Amino acid sequence: MILFQIVGIIAIALLLVIIALFILYALLRKDIRSLMAEGEMPVLLPIPIPTKNRTFIMRVLVWLFDIRKWQLVQNWHFELENDVEIVLPKDFTFDGASIPRIFWFLLSPVGLLLIPGLIHDYGYRFDQLWQKNANGEIEPYMKEAGRKAWDDLFKAVGIQVNGFAGIDFVAWLGLRLGGCFAWCKHRQRNESPLPPQLNSAR
Repeated sequence: MILFQIVGIIAIALLLVIIALFILYALLRKDIRSLMAEGEMPVLLPIPIPTKNRTFIMRVLVWLFDIRKWQLVQNWHFELENDVEIVLPKDFTFDGASIPRIFWFLLSPVGLLLIPGLIHDYGYRFDQLWQKNANGEIEPYMKEAGRKAWDDLFKAVGIQVNGFAGIDFVAWLGLRLGGCFAWCKHRQRNESPLPPQLNSAR
């Protein structure tokens, strides 16, 4: 009985804290400005989650464990803090930051970590990025840099974009601990990336 009372008190206290934080957010929201301009964000197409025309059990399993994928509608340019302009090609598909579903109520895979997740997914998949050099030509960037370099870039881009170093550090730590599975899967596939076509929409 006492245990239920303690759990109830903790739940009510957490609810009151969340309500207080929401009220504070609502009062201060008008002063919030994004660190990225709207035009700098990638244009993404959501890819349907494949539940239709499946058996009931498969629909449930896909709903529980499949993650929505997103596709770049056009080439996406992003300037890193070292003034390198990277370009991710149109049609690249990714699934956002690899956040365990149980934590999605705190941190969405395509929320604060959307931009670092997009860059990191491309780096993990191909072990390189593309950059636009001073002559306007596309060339490889960080080719064969290795897993740690991509994890470190994820953290650096996260801090650059969202300014939330604590969350970026926790996400980086998760990558260092569990990213080896995705990294090894991509190294087995050993895909070769195609450079972005600069005549495609920016």
